[in-house]
Amino acid sequence: MRHVCLAIATAMIVAIAGCGGGGSDVATTAGIDSSEPSTTEITFESGRFTLVGNLDLPGGPGPHPALALVHSSGPQTRKSTPTSGFVKAKFLDAGYAVLSWDKPGSGDSTGQFDNEFANTERATIVVDALEFLREQPTVDPDRIGVWGLSEAGWVMPMALEMTDDISFMIVVNGGGEDGIEQMVYQWIQRARCAGASDGELALMDQHGAPALKATTYTEYRAAMEPLLTIPSLSRYVGTTIELQAEEDWNPWPRDIDAFFNPIDVIEKTPIPILAIFSAQDIQVDPVQGADAYRAALALAGNTASTVEVIPDVGHTLLPSTNGCATEGSGLPDRYGEILEEWIPLLAAR
Repeated sequence: MRHVCLAIATAMIVAIAGCGGGGSDVATTAGIDSSEPSTTEITFESGRFTLVGNLDLPGGPGPHPALALVHSSGPQTRKSTPTSGFVKAKFLDAGYAVLSWDKPGSGDSTGQFDNEFANTERATIVVDALEFLREQPTVDPDRIGVWGLSEAGWVMPMALEMTDDISFMIVVNGGGEDGIEQMVYQWIQRARCAGASDGELALMDQHGAPALKATTYTEYRAAMEPLLTIPSLSRYVGTTIELQAEEDWNPWPRDIDAFFNPIDVIEKTPIPILAIFSAQDIQVDPVQGADAYRAALALAGNTASTVEVIPDVGHTLLPSTNGCATEGSGLPDRYGEILEEWIPLLAAR
């Protein structure tokens, strides 16, 4: 099972280490005419990574509040996706500077992530990106926030633990549990979409996380044996699932990113947080996630935050009535309404 967890941790949720010193920017905005909207290519360092991206300015007198766009899983560049492009336009219209960059290994950025600690490394990059923004004369250093979708919902809370320089956070379908639990939820939803029986889904729900989180071989085998009675388990999961011999099995180290639970950070966080979930998300549990965020924000006494669930959309906010297939194009009107309601409140906080 080790190879199964590693593949997921690398691809979409939680897995990374390493803190790097951040630093020097190759391009700044010092010489830019701030009266007109502009886009400047910038470069900054984060440990062994060199990040290349764009800083968009809204025009008009600064310094401007700013937003950093944090990537989801997989290869990503500064080029906007429908969801990130939409939020970028909303914030530029509201007078914010917006920073985006190519993910290491994509576009013009360089470096290779550590598989099991990639999210920690990505969080360090976020911290160094914020430091870059704080050094810009066109940016208000006390009003810098982050936005991110999916896996960014694990990366941004990690960054919150590393710095006090984040003044607000917007997380879209970021999840409210550790990466192992999220992975099992995704397995179950894939199986549901592929036609698995209720009994098979119940077995996956009961034994999936215990198999991956087992600390002894006895625990591991007790969880795996019921799972292996599911004929199409490997097809549902997307990789070969088999029982390892005791001499070949080792428990997963608890310090890898797959065991990081963002809620442990959210329940101590006082900054404004906007958490948005898609009701038909089959990658991140929207019911558990929304409930976990509400409980954590209440525990933190954080009354400046909002949790929203948007109906009839899937993980990337595209239309879907069951999560198994996208049924159209275009982001929901409610997404824009939420942002338009929430962004002006930041100025008063």
